[in-house]
Amino acid sequence: MQFQNILIIFYITVLSFCALYAPQPLLPLLSQHFQISTDQVSLLISVALIPLGVAPILYGFILESMAATRLLKITIFLLALGQLPFILIDNFWVLVGFRTLEGLLFPAIFTALVTYISTVSTLETIKRNIALYVAATVLGGFLGRMLSGVMATYFHWTDAFLIIMLGLLLGFGLLYRLQSDTRLQLVRPTWGLLYKALQHPIYNKVYLIIFLVFFCFASVLNFLPFRMTELDSQVSSLRIALTYTGYLVGIMMALNALRIIRWCSGEMNAILLGLAFYMLSLILLAIPSLIVISLTLFLFCAGMFLMHSVLSGYLNHLAVENKGIINGLYIASYYAGGSTGSYLPVFIYKNWGWIAYLSCLLGLVFIIMYITLLLKRVQHNLA
Repeated sequence: MQFQNILIIFYITVLSFCALYAPQPLLPLLSQHFQISTDQVSLLISVALIPLGVAPILYGFILESMAATRLLKITIFLLALGQLPFILIDNFWVLVGFRTLEGLLFPAIFTALVTYISTVSTLETIKRNIALYVAATVLGGFLGRMLSGVMATYFHWTDAFLIIMLGLLLGFGLLYRLQSDTRLQLVRPTWGLLYKALQHPIYNKVYLIIFLVFFCFASVLNFLPFRMTELDSQVSSLRIALTYTGYLVGIMMALNALRIIRWCSGEMNAILLGLAFYMLSLILLAIPSLIVISLTLFLFCAGMFLMHSVLSGYLNHLAVENKGIINGLYIASYYAGGSTGSYLPVFIYKNWGWIAYLSCLLGLVFIIMYITLLLKRVQHNLA
């Protein structure tokens, strides 16, 4: 994979994740701006994640013969236009409708990016290039949140979406310089192949683990702005955005996942280490301090991206055939957990408070730990 191609893919990935997560630090501000409740404004994140919980499985039917570069050109251009409603529309529910349509673009973009990387990379470089992609997703998620926080504090919150739109249009132009002789090699899904993957004793546990892992992660990151305004009603959007600096530790975890696996003597032990980070983080988040919350997010993000990097690499190492289906189910499970986690627990938080909410997530972590131990046993029996 040529260096120019790596830079273009990295840039497109960063901008796409900026667009996905930019609204998150603005949720308290938008709740006041539109005079709506916490659960309603959270829809701006969850409706964008919902298609990612379904569409990766379905795209095999539609995109089997389309070149990855062509797919990226179409979707990146539409995603750039998808920023206009944030700039021009002042009706929340119309905005949610456009955000839902925008959410349909993300599965196509992410599927095309990963497939392009895996197609043009050699066996010697594919792990490194996938690690760079994961690092780019982390950086994009952070920069999107930071950008919106800075714009809302010093200028106007809509300016963030104008900048993202211009960046995506630049990316659209750069795609014409991308090596274009690759095609999406997606397997056309059938119920039989889906059933086979879901019945696999290792795959199904990996899907369940990543669903619950990202459920917890997306939930905490979505409700953190409300917790911070609960502790300090004068906290700015920039202060909220700066809290997401901990997100950057995910880059280090993604690039060092193989080294950590060796240090832990196996993938399952590395996942258990990530779960230990989760448990400690949820306990620390109970402390009513903005400083503690900011520092804890480093540990929480380290656990998340360690587990994500390990699980995705482990799955691709095991999958000999039907990789499109197997990875599609992984992506679907990942974002299905994110979409439900960013919305469903709001009812616990609203009715019983922050401590009850964290306690429920802690219970989920124990369930994930149990499933991981089951997976470790299955792995040992099949070895």
